[in-house]
Parts: sequence; C-alpha cells; structure tokens
Amino acid sequence: MTESNIKRNITIKLFLIYGLMVLALIAVVIKIIVLQSQDPDTWKDQMLTIKESAIEPLRGDVCDTYGRVLATSMPLYTVRWDLTIKPLDTSYNKYIDTLCACMSGLFKDKTAKEYKEYFEAGRKSKRNTYFLVKDKVSFTQVNALKKFPIFKFGRYSGGIIIEQNYSRVLPHKSLAQRTIGYVNSSGSAVGMEGAFNDILYGKVGMKLLEKLPSGDYHPVNSFYAGEDEIEPEDGKDVISTINVNIQDIAEKSLLRQLTRHHAKHGCVIVMEVKTGKIRAIANLDMQKDSVSYGEKFNSAVGTAMEPGSTFKLATLITVMEKTGCSIDDSIDIGDGTFTIYNHTIKDDHLMVGKHSIREIFEKSSNVGMSKLVYETFKDNSSEFVDRLYQMHLNKLTGIEIPGEAMPYIKYTDDKLWSGVSLAQMSYGYEVSLSPLQTLVFYNAIANNGVMLKPHLLEAVRSHGEITSIVEPEILNSSICSKETLEKAHILLRGVVENGTAKNIKSDKYSIAGKTGTAQIAKGKSGYKDETGISYLASFVGYFPAEKPKYSCIVVISTPTKFSYYGSTVACPVFKDIADKLYSQDKELHVGKDFYLLNGNDQRHLPVAKGGDRAVLDRLFSTFNIMAENVENSNTPFVYTSKGNNAVRLDPVSTRKTVMPDVRGMGLRDAMYILRTNNLNVTVIGRGMVRKQSVSPGAAIKSGTKVTIELG
Repeated sequence: MTESNIKRNITIKLFLIYGLMVLALIAVVIKIIVLQSQDPDTWKDQMLTIKESAIEPLRGDVCDTYGRVLATSMPLYTVRWDLTIKPLDTSYNKYIDTLCACMSGLFKDKTAKEYKEYFEAGRKSKRNTYFLVKDKVSFTQVNALKKFPIFKFGRYSGGIIIEQNYSRVLPHKSLAQRTIGYVNSSGSAVGMEGAFNDILYGKVGMKLLEKLPSGDYHPVNSFYAGEDEIEPEDGKDVISTINVNIQDIAEKSLLRQLTRHHAKHGCVIVMEVKTGKIRAIANLDMQKDSVSYGEKFNSAVGTAMEPGSTFKLATLITVMEKTGCSIDDSIDIGDGTFTIYNHTIKDDHLMVGKHSIREIFEKSSNVGMSKLVYETFKDNSSEFVDRLYQMHLNKLTGIEIPGEAMPYIKYTDDKLWSGVSLAQMSYGYEVSLSPLQTLVFYNAIANNGVMLKPHLLEAVRSHGEITSIVEPEILNSSICSKETLEKAHILLRGVVENGTAKNIKSDKYSIAGKTGTAQIAKGKSGYKDETGISYLASFVGYFPAEKPKYSCIVVISTPTKFSYYGSTVACPVFKDIADKLYSQDKELHVGKDFYLLNGNDQRHLPVAKGGDRAVLDRLFSTFNIMAENVENSNTPFVYTSKGNNAVRLDPVSTRKTVMPDVRGMGLRDAMYILRTNNLNVTVIGRGMVRKQSVSPGAAIKSGTKVTIELG
C-alpha cells in the first residue's frame, strides 16, 4: 500500500470518528432538550429507588358503657409472592400442583387448574417480584396458608410476602350501626367514628420502601431491625354511653311496631335523666322491598320536624310562667272550634264548653291550647317566642356526632310569620325540632328543671386504663320556676293516668309524658298530596315519674295500617321499653316496700318462682319483700305463693321415695331436685315448670322416668 493510500485511509477514519462524535453530541443535546421539556417531578419520581410510606396505626375500639365492643379493627392480610428467587427454581415445578389444590380448598374461589394458570401467568409477567396471591385474607386463613407447600419455606426460600392491614368490623352487626358510624377513604365522617376520630385514630408511623425492577415497591429489609421505620402510635378506645342491652330492647320494640303499622320510618332515644347520657339511639327505615327495615340515616339527631302536640308542654310553661295560672283554671272551648284570620282550628276528639287547663292538656285539645296562648300573648307575640328561646328550644343541643339538625322557632319578624302563627305554634306547627331536641327539653323537666347536654362519650381508655371521664354539662340551670315545674309534673302524669296515653298506664310503676300526632308537611302541596295526608306519631316522657331515671322519645313516621295516633302507634313502644328496663334495672326497685299492713291485699306482691331458698331470701331482702316461712323449716328448696301480706314459703319434700312437686319452679332448680332423687328426666318447652308426668306425692324409685313441661 502506497503512502498516499495510507494517508487517505487515516483521513477517512478520522472523519468517520469525527462524524460519529458529532452525531453523538447532537443526540445528547436533543436528549437534554427533551428532558428539560418534561415535568421535573416525573423524572424525580422515576429516579427514586427508596421512598417513605405511612404506617397506619391500629384504630381504637368503640365500646358500650360496660366496655363491650361496638366497633373494632380486625387484621386482614395481603399475600404476595416473589416468583424470581433462586430457591423456587427447584421447588416450584415439584410442588405447584399441590399448592394450587391447597389454595382451592382453602379459599374455594377458583379450581386448582385456575390457580395454576394464574401463577404461571404471574411468572411470565413483569410484576413477578411482588405478585399478588390473595387480598383480604383472614388471620386463620393466613396461618393455614403458611403451612402450604412452597409457602412453608418462608420469605427467602419460598418467596411468600405477607402484609398486614386492618378492617373495621361491628361485632353486633346492625345494632346502633348509624350511631357508631364510620370514616371512609373519601373523608366522610359519620356517627361516633367520625366525632371521635382524633381519639380513635392515633399517630401515623413511617417505613421505607424500595423500588423493584417491575416498578412495584416493597419494604426495605434493613440489617438492623427497626432502623428503617418509625412505629405508629395506636389509637385510644372510646367508651360510649350506649348500653347494648337497652339498644337491643329499643331496636326490637321499634321494629315490631313499624312492621305492625307498615310505617316508613321510626326512631327511639333513651337518655339517662341525671347525666344526659344517651343509652340508646335506634333509627329504622323501610327498605326498597317495602317489608324489611334497616338503618339509613340518624333521623333522631339529624331531622327537624313539626313535633305536634309534644310541643304543648313548652307552650303551657310559657303561659304558666307569665300568668301564674292554676292547672285547674278553666278555658271556654265553646263549640269546639277556634277561628282566627279565616283559619279554623278543630280537634279530632270534640271537646265543648268549659274545661280546665289540666283536662285540655290531658286530652290534647288544639282548640283549648291555641285559645289559651292567643288570649295570653295576642298583644305581645314576641314575648311568647322569647320565653321559648329562654328554654333553649332554638339552639342545638351540642351532641358530639356530626349532623344535628338546626331547630326552627320562628320570631315575629320572620317573613313567614302570620296572624295565625301564634295559634299554630301553640300546638306544635310552624316550628321544627329534632326528636333529640324534644327529648332534651322533657329530660330537663324530669331533672327538676336542669337541662343537660346529651352526650355519647363517657370515657377514653388507653392500654386498658381510663384516661379521662366526661362529666355532665349544663345547658340551662333552670328552664322555669319550681312552681311551674311542679305543675308540669302533674300534667304529664295526668296524660298517662287519665288522658291520651292511659293505655300505657302501669300498676307497677308510674310514667309521665305526652303524646303527639302531627300531619307531615309535603312542601308546596302543604299537608296533603296525591297520596293523601301522612302523620307523625310520637310519645315522649320519663319513668318512674316520682323519681325519674330514664327519659325516652318514640317517633314513628307515616304509619299506614290500623292507626296513626301517638297513643296507639308510639306509646306501646315506650311502654315495652319501660317495662323491660323496669324488670332488668335493680335501681328502679330500690326502696320499694312490699310489706302490706292493710291485710288481704295481694295486688302488689310480686310473682316469684319456687326454688333455691338462699337465692329467694337474698332477692326478697333486696326488694324489701316480706316472706313468711309457714312451717318454720330450713329446707334448701321452697314453693312460693301469695299470703295475706307476704310471700308464703312452703318446704319442698326431700324424701327420695316420694315424688316432689316442681311445678312453678325454674328449670335449673327443678332439674337439681329431680336428679338429686336419681330420676330420669325429659324436658319439653321453656320457662316455668307447668306440668309433671308423675304426680306430686307419688311413690318413686331410682331411675323413674319423669317428663316436665315448661311454659
């Protein structure tokens, strides 16, 4: 090769190298321009291989007043699989069929073949380093899964990755569901879960995640345990005022009556008089099938409505406070109508002529009430409203859960005030109160005029220790004078003794309260549309009337069968709740004296089952019941019956050759006696022993067959 050829080759190579360098430089410049034109955050995220991730704290429990759990967090697990680890190369093909069969048997959502196809697809996918095996796996299931082929080799040999999460569950299912509430991912906060979220939530922790080639992130496995995360601080427990037993009673009683009257909605609230603690809130709405009921909305707190006649107590208090009138003063109802500005007021049950204020209230006369208020305040209507405002009726109660409805007590300068407003408001129209707000007012009457803030938070608990307790909060120290308060008590007891609620009068304890029956407003169409007129039936009161422990309101909307009056629709629910609480709550019986000195009067003696003498002695002593030991015997079991002024106790025979009489006993005591005599016993039914197949006093021997019937 000549010298010139060599130089030419060198020159060509230099130009080629130079050209390539120029092209590379141009490519770099173009890439820089492209990169600079992109969103910087996009490239920043792609460059990161380590990032921080929040560790959610364990949410505290919501409990009832006795610590029984209403809402808790249960662990659920996400199971993933690193299908790229080397040890899988030998175990996968050997055990995959068995693994798939185990998975199918445990979860029963796929066949073994479908599981195998799913896992094969996972091995071929780009996300095979963090492949999802199963989501929302229970604690029991994850423990079983850890024993399956391949997975039993653990994280580094089997590739299994288990992540723990939590799901909120309600152990009592639908009981108080709306009051318990929830906080969801979109930020909606409902009920106690929402109101007390700051207490329940705790503090978030932090962990480090590393980016995998597939783009997924998984926790960093640091050499020193714990150095890659900050532990979260678990939430505290909320001890609520709700009593599960009372809540169950309220819901079941309400459901029965809603079903019977085919009503659209109903609610019940039970409150403790001296503390303002809410012991139960039940809200039931008719479902789409028009048959079943469930909780949709907390209407007891969140819906304001025209209360109807339950508002008459507030009205009458304003009159008595202004005039000092006696409840035996008379009002002339005339022909049973009252016309004012071309608006005529009538009563469902006609009352004519003169009647006392007591009678007007007990019989719930709209005419009598509107006449009384009109005559008292017609020259100064604003004074009537001012007195209602002084009783806190225009303000929120301040209960902790969100969504309380604003009460509406219109003032005289309201654009909707008219010449008939004073009369209409007197019996609960043109005003709006939620059931809770009405109950708080009546609870103040039961509490000697002291209005308390209703509350659902009783205490806060951390790691098993009570850290704070909520004390009663006074909203109004005296809603009226003592004289007016005494009259109010008499009037409310009169409603049950002689008036519209006499169907729930009890001979065992006293009830005070007021019925309400109101037409439901339907917007622009007034109170009547193409479906007719709908009604709101209610009863609100307290018991025992002479020393109230509980106040309660029952509201049932749009009953469509049998009746729509508060007395027949709402009152039975109140009575059922009161009866059950009276039978279960020992405090309601303290001080009751069953020792009758007038002789031959057995009406007030309780019915007591025969049985264990020691148990009966403690029971009779607790409730001041006189017991008469007829034969002065110390036998361990006795029969009971009513004597002249005491419960009569007769000894049960302990002779093993004679059939004892176990009629009138509970099953436990009857079985103890019969088996002590070595008898072969068959039991039919529930309750108290009514019949026994072998007559009392008959000769028996060991092994004799006896059938007892309970009822």
